[in-house]
Amino acid sequence: MSTADFGPASAVDLERQENPGARERQRRRRRRRAVAALLLALVGGGAERASAQTGQVAMAPAGGIVNRAAAGFGNLNANGPGWFYYGLNAADRGLGYQGSYMTLGAFIPYAEDDLGGFWATDLRSHLSNYGGFFSNVGFVRKQFWGGALAGVGVYWDYDGDENMYADSIITDSTGTYVANGGQSYNQVGVSGEFLTDWGNLRSNGYIPVGSTASVSGPYVGSSLLCDLGITAALAGADLEVGAYVPGLSDWAGMVSVGGYTFGNARYNVPGGQDVVPYFGGVYTRLDMTFLDNWDFSLQANNDSYFDWTGFARLTYRMGGSRRRTVADQMEQPMMRNEHIVRAYQPARQAINPLTGSPWRVIHVDNSVAAGGTGTAEAPVSSLAGAQAVATLPYDIVFVHQGVSAVTPYTGGYTFAAANQFLVGQGTAMRVPTTTCGLVPLWGNTPGAEYPVLANGAGTAITLAAGSVVDHLEVTGSAIGISDGAGLPAGSYTIVNDVRLIGSGPNQRGILIQDLAGGNAQFNFSNLSVTNMTNDGLAVITSAGGDPKVNVTNSTFDGNTNSGIYIKDLYNDGRVYVTNSSISNSSAAGITVEGGQLAVFQTTFETNGNAGVSATGNSVVQVANSEFIGETIGVNGFANGAETLDITLTDNRIGTVSGGDGISLSVADQVGAIVNANLVGNRLVAGKDTTTSGGTIRLTNTGAAWGVITAADPDIVVYDPSFGEIYIKASDSTNLSAINNNARIFEVPGQFTWDDITYIPPQPIYDPALFVPVPPQ
Repeated sequence: MSTADFGPASAVDLERQENPGARERQRRRRRRRAVAALLLALVGGGAERASAQTGQVAMAPAGGIVNRAAAGFGNLNANGPGWFYYGLNAADRGLGYQGSYMTLGAFIPYAEDDLGGFWATDLRSHLSNYGGFFSNVGFVRKQFWGGALAGVGVYWDYDGDENMYADSIITDSTGTYVANGGQSYNQVGVSGEFLTDWGNLRSNGYIPVGSTASVSGPYVGSSLLCDLGITAALAGADLEVGAYVPGLSDWAGMVSVGGYTFGNARYNVPGGQDVVPYFGGVYTRLDMTFLDNWDFSLQANNDSYFDWTGFARLTYRMGGSRRRTVADQMEQPMMRNEHIVRAYQPARQAINPLTGSPWRVIHVDNSVAAGGTGTAEAPVSSLAGAQAVATLPYDIVFVHQGVSAVTPYTGGYTFAAANQFLVGQGTAMRVPTTTCGLVPLWGNTPGAEYPVLANGAGTAITLAAGSVVDHLEVTGSAIGISDGAGLPAGSYTIVNDVRLIGSGPNQRGILIQDLAGGNAQFNFSNLSVTNMTNDGLAVITSAGGDPKVNVTNSTFDGNTNSGIYIKDLYNDGRVYVTNSSISNSSAAGITVEGGQLAVFQTTFETNGNAGVSATGNSVVQVANSEFIGETIGVNGFANGAETLDITLTDNRIGTVSGGDGISLSVADQVGAIVNANLVGNRLVAGKDTTTSGGTIRLTNTGAAWGVITAADPDIVVYDPSFGEIYIKASDSTNLSAINNNARIFEVPGQFTWDDITYIPPQPIYDPALFVPVPPQ
């Protein structure tokens, strides 16, 4: 701005800029003159009133009381201290607040220190259009630095504007619940500024203190909230740089641009995330001065949390504006957020799209006294209590951690209706809603806590049609999870993120029998089955059922007998195992005794008998899997008049010294047949083990395969009526090549036993051989 815009600068004006002490003395003298003028005006007015009251009829002169008062006020306004100002902030939606408010403020100087610093008190009181009061009390020190002005301030902010956000009301079958929308907050602020003739640099920090957040949900009564009720004061900071606009010099026009960040990390929502994760935003503001007393500001903000916000502010300052020169801004209040930045989110119920009603949640917590009703505020204390309340389809039984780590939930749990849920605190499961998409029951990632169930000689969890089990630990139970009497036709279950731990004799992780013959589908994912003293997972369907069992992303370790045991599973029934790990079983990693099995991308390590062991009338497929330190990688044998179909593709097989990667054998019996399709299997070094000399061994379990001829009593002649091995490959050379130089011969090598030389039956290499795989 040029000097002409404001009139010529006097010697006194220059002295004020160069010498802050002289400037302060000038200001005090001017203040005294203004006060004296006002007193004289008031005294003069008093005399006029006295004359009128005693009956004198003389008219007041033209320069009487009204004119004198107006002149005195004008003189005060022009030359007085200008401590007070009145402002109107019009913002339907500002940064972290709603509605408009008016301000009555005072910037009151009171001292000058020995270093030339100017001390003032910054007082601001506000009243919102919701009737809420909030205020700012600050102590500010400013000092000239060459031709610039530096300032710093410390503030205490109080925000009692509790009515701008409405309460959330949740109603369900258990009652009506209110989540407060209004809260009072306190905050400490620190502000700094550096002001020059060409522009300004400002920064503020905001630190809420005391109680700074309130969270309602995710459970209220028996309801699940798809939106938590949240009100929170946000900590943060802003930084801006402003420059005067030459085209607006008549109005001291300045444009400022800046950025800010806010959030609340002191509190967490139930899933463990910050109640309001920190976010960033940008803003721009136009500041102008109309006439001598009127300041105007217009600001727009944008960020990922509040989206677009802003305000328009008009301020009337006694004594004139304090924006036009650097010297004037010695008495200018600091630019900062007057309202504590709040986050607000109203609570909203999650509606089940399958029923059109709110999801119903029954809470169980064994750390509370008995007698609860199952609401979030009054949980039941036992599984039996939860089972008695959860009688409707789609009921969710939510098991809190309670004291189960020390005293597990006992008695077992049986689903009382179809399509119910049994989930533990810390679950990452989400349920569908009509308006909120998929809503987490606790958090977006699994928590470290697992509620613990134990049922001694009984079954801990008995499934029903549509059952969902998630994020629980089962220990000390004869059977961890069972399908009980069986599921109806066409039904399914989901078991995810469950830890099953053996702690006593004859304990089995999961037992599926399909006694009802419904051929249901069982989906197991993210299981951890360890230290069972029986099989980890057993699918035994001797009664004739054909369930479909899927196991994905699961771990079976240290189980007595087999990690997975399959018996008499035919027709459309099968077990699929994918992306899992099976290790340290005392028997085989997976044992099939008549059944159908498909294994993909799974690791087998140091199991007792074999990685996979299959016999009986079975169909087995193992592909893209790894075997580490096994005695036998895959062991397939027809033990009687039965057919074993086995397909092994692209597996990496490492065995202990002397072990066989693939062992195929047949009984010395008519009808014992092994059909094998072996493609791309590779012999590799296992972990801390040495590998055997070959990948495939073909053997026969009998003692003789034919009759001794008179011509040569020491040679056994092959009799094709006994067990046979069929291999799909173009020839023996090809078979050896794709299995990394396995010991395969056109005619298997002879061996001698009890002075008799035997020739095992010759495998039949048939490239057109059809070897079935398990059903989809």
